Amino acid sequence: MNWIKIVSIVSISLQFMSFWFAAPEVLGSEWLKKADAIIRKGIKIIPTFLMFILGAIIGVIIAKTIGEYNLKIIIPLILILITVLIFSKKMEKALDEKISIPLLSKLIINQSFRFSLLKTAALLFTLGFILQIFTIIYS
Repeated sequence: MNWIKIVSIVSISLQFMSFWFAAPEVLGSEWLKKADAIIRKGIKIIPTFLMFILGAIIGVIIAKTIGEYNLKIIIPLILILITVLIFSKKMEKALDEKISIPLLSKLIINQSFRFSLLKTAALLFTLGFILQIFTIIYS
């Protein structure tokens, strides 16, 4: 019965990802031009989001108990958190220059790229739908 939950989660995740692949084509290049700053700001938040997730994981592990096994997990997580904290501004700048700007310019200019993303979205959505039907039949 556990595998049904896993397959359901995978299928819903595929359908969620399909939306993000389809969004540029559905919304169009005009909307992408208008939302350029918002999208870039969203991509720049990734280091902050990563620090939040790592901090939450560390907090949960510490709240349970601190034993020898947990220290082997906590110490690397804390080192990763400190590293992300130190380099967060550089990471934001690199994400903006290496990912946001090239990706947005490609999405705005290249219609065939947006259409390819739309086809990928259709494939992901269909695969997620088939997995959901599969879980319904076997549950």
